[in-house]
Amino acid sequence: MESLSNVLARQPMMEVFQEVEFAALRIWKSGSYLHADEDGRSVYVGSLPRDGGGDSRHCAVWAVEPPIDAAAPLPQYVRLRGAYGRYLGAPDSYGSPLPFLSVDAAQRDRDRVEMDAIMWQPVTCSGSDVVGGRDARGVVLLRDRYGRYLRGSNNLLAPRRSVPVKPYVVNEHMFRWEVVRVPVSQARPDLPIAAQSGFVAACFPPLLRVIEFVGEDDLNNIGEGDIWTTVETRGRSVRLLKEKIAKLVGYEDFTMCVSAGRHGQFTPLLIDLPRSRETLNIVLLRTNSEADNQLIFPNVSEIAVKWIKANQD
Repeated sequence: MESLSNVLARQPMMEVFQEVEFAALRIWKSGSYLHADEDGRSVYVGSLPRDGGGDSRHCAVWAVEPPIDAAAPLPQYVRLRGAYGRYLGAPDSYGSPLPFLSVDAAQRDRDRVEMDAIMWQPVTCSGSDVVGGRDARGVVLLRDRYGRYLRGSNNLLAPRRSVPVKPYVVNEHMFRWEVVRVPVSQARPDLPIAAQSGFVAACFPPLLRVIEFVGEDDLNNIGEGDIWTTVETRGRSVRLLKEKIAKLVGYEDFTMCVSAGRHGQFTPLLIDLPRSRETLNIVLLRTNSEADNQLIFPNVSEIAVKWIKANQD
């Protein structure tokens, strides 16, 4: 277990996230990135496709939310929000009978204003010669407010292996993450084209899944259960879901945003639905409304481009 002196020696390195809207987390000296899994709940480490793979690239991008603390020159922690609106985190440590054991990182709803398990502090590495790729803003360890560290893995034989969160650091190089800034897109991304149903899908159609949505006019009552409208849909296509909702509400000029938890920030749904049939809550923001105009989008195509350029001779 890491000594108290080592823990105290690790200084916050918040500048890696300063003025960063979106970031990708890459294992140090690797081409593997932290992804929000398409199951909507777990996370994994994997490579990025150089061509295509829009969903995979979106899942490797995390929106950066620095909590507001007027007393601090820089926020001491950040929240990292994935493509499905859920936050990078782990099970709560408080009250756990075995808080010293490793747990798996996950995508979590933000059900409370303050959740220590989704608050991350980038801290310095122990070596003075730790250098990241030319596209990285820095190399850090990521520590949550319980004092646990996010650990990566380069095991090519298990590309979907779970990502552990550990209360101690052993072999620090396995805990090092390169923070890569992802630029903001100047254009609103198009939704992915719905895949054509094949013979198997025609014979064995996907099971129905439930989506709950609410219009922008009811945002002030978002915490009340009776304002949500329920729609059932088959498959994962976000484009087909939008077309179905448009028929129900009578207009199509809206952006679908995921609402993950009572206090989760609205996240534009830009990729197909999670593979899980868990109910998804969606808020409709009318195009050119004040809330819609405040949305920003990541330029996901730049992630692989930056990695290629950074590793060219």
